Amino acid sequence: MTRPDEQYQWSPTGPRPRTAARLLAVLGVLTFPVLAVVLWVGGVVGVWIALGVAAVALGLGTAVLAGTALFRASPDAAPDTGDFVPGARVLVVGGGYVGLVAARALQARLGIAGDGRHRGSRPGRSRAAVPIGSVTVVDPQPHMTYQPFLPEAAGGSIAPRHLTVSLRRVLDRCDVVTGSVVAVDDVRRRAVVHLPDGTSREVGYDVLVVAPGAIGRELPVPGLAERALGFRSVGDAAALRDHVLSRLDAAASISPMTAVEAARRARLLTFVVVGGGFAGVEALGELEDLTRRAGRQVGVDPAEMRWVLVEAAKRIMPEVTEPTAARVHGKLTRRGIEVRVGAGLVSALDGEIRLADGTAIPADTVIVAAGTRPHPLLERTDLPLERTGKVRCTAMLQVIGRPHAFAAGDGAAVPDLARGATLADEDPKVLTAPTAQHAVRQARVLADNVVAYLGGRPLQPYEHSSAGVVAGLGRRRGVAEIRGLRLMGWPAYALHRAYHLWAMPTAERKARIVLDWVGSALLGRDPVAAGAVVPAPRRGDADVEVGAVRPAPVSDAAPQTSSVSHAASSDPAPVPFVAAGVEVDQPTLREPHPSFPVSAPVAVPVAARPDRAVTGDQPALTWLRPGRHDFLER
Repeated sequence: MTRPDEQYQWSPTGPRPRTAARLLAVLGVLTFPVLAVVLWVGGVVGVWIALGVAAVALGLGTAVLAGTALFRASPDAAPDTGDFVPGARVLVVGGGYVGLVAARALQARLGIAGDGRHRGSRPGRSRAAVPIGSVTVVDPQPHMTYQPFLPEAAGGSIAPRHLTVSLRRVLDRCDVVTGSVVAVDDVRRRAVVHLPDGTSREVGYDVLVVAPGAIGRELPVPGLAERALGFRSVGDAAALRDHVLSRLDAAASISPMTAVEAARRARLLTFVVVGGGFAGVEALGELEDLTRRAGRQVGVDPAEMRWVLVEAAKRIMPEVTEPTAARVHGKLTRRGIEVRVGAGLVSALDGEIRLADGTAIPADTVIVAAGTRPHPLLERTDLPLERTGKVRCTAMLQVIGRPHAFAAGDGAAVPDLARGATLADEDPKVLTAPTAQHAVRQARVLADNVVAYLGGRPLQPYEHSSAGVVAGLGRRRGVAEIRGLRLMGWPAYALHRAYHLWAMPTAERKARIVLDWVGSALLGRDPVAAGAVVPAPRRGDADVEVGAVRPAPVSDAAPQTSSVSHAASSDPAPVPFVAAGVEVDQPTLREPHPSFPVSAPVAVPVAARPDRAVTGDQPALTWLRPGRHDFLER
């Protein structure tokens, strides 16, 4: 399996953190005191009992933390320095959900660590019987993002960073490379990786795991690429939340006294979501609920907001049955959301969204969640692809014609045995859906099949009959279909949260998400848009191209002053500015507005503004000469 000169591969085996003990300490320190306070506020227990429970929880948590720290620092614990183990090189392309779970299961088969601990499921297995020598994971991001929770991150129920899992922290025995795989030559078993510093390197492998995931679908609509907000990453969710909240702040600052101002305010408060699948409906539900609650705090009536869901198909939510989709359609309509089905997008130019039926919607926010397509990396490989661009696989998750290559997730065309496909199908018409439910189980089957292939044992086919689907529609609103049972409202919302919490990797991230939910339920969602602050122009700067503002020429015989005399016969004379050859006569920072009352005439010498470009990053008074404080002596 390996060449003689590469028989041994280095397997780093750093010390494993005591995850269970630390998780228990965190829950004891944080959860139980919060629960005691809630019971005291609700009148269930008295104040002294609540304080006693909180003190005991804090003491136990502190003791557990101290115990784990002392145990790790004990000189009796043998250092884990790693060891050389024989075996094959496994390359995992993609650090998403499938890549993380598969690599995490594969690193458990790396053998026995130097201190005698075994990371596999069978402690009696010897190092010589372990077929894996090294696992390399390549992904452009150093973390995995759990995308089903992105709508809740955009809605403010979960901190965005809590949806990510550090690859290097979890895959502590793998070689994690932060870079992009730009090509795969499977004949030579080489992959070209582009690194962040601009260089490239080749990575050899004996077994290939292809799991790059999918990317957002780009709709060929004029103007959409320049205006649309995506929804595929943690950064997209945070930026979308800040943008939506900033539209509320901007609208609250406009007093609709005229028809033009009323149109501007209505345009700021119009939000269009393109895509009626699970991603679009969940994002719409969370964001609409967020704006409804935040609008009351900033002075915007929720009735002024306009949310529009656009779907080109005849109905929304193709993942569920038609009766369930009709019920969701009705509930969204009763919430005041416009659901437009069978009307595709034709234009997004000039600040208007135009639909195929001729409807024009002036909107300042356009959110695109219109499905996904396979990662373009797959087109730069010599692996067999299906017509949609996915890697053709067998039911054992092996690439057709390449027994050493495996694939799973959104970029793999895996026959769905539960829906009528057979093991002999090489180009099946029935494929597994690109859902988190399949990704969770395919990753585990893939890891087992890689080990079985290297050990010469039979591979197991992937077969999973979907138990149902769950989705969130906002706070305490959801929809679920489980074995023919249809649920709506808070029971479906609870199932949605429970399932995805179970599927979230690592116990530490589960605990953080639960604490986020508790804080959001007790304190409400934070309506602050921290990342959407746009610098406003300073008073006195003309509304022209940046860098074109220059002070008017001042002669040496007549020093420049600002005569601020509040007399009936004459108004204060503003200092003229020349902007692109045109004098701009308006109040500046060097003089007060003419409407400001002044008790006595005061002559204030003003320094000339330096001849340099004015940018929004400069402080407003940096052009004043330091040391000129003589006006304070008057």
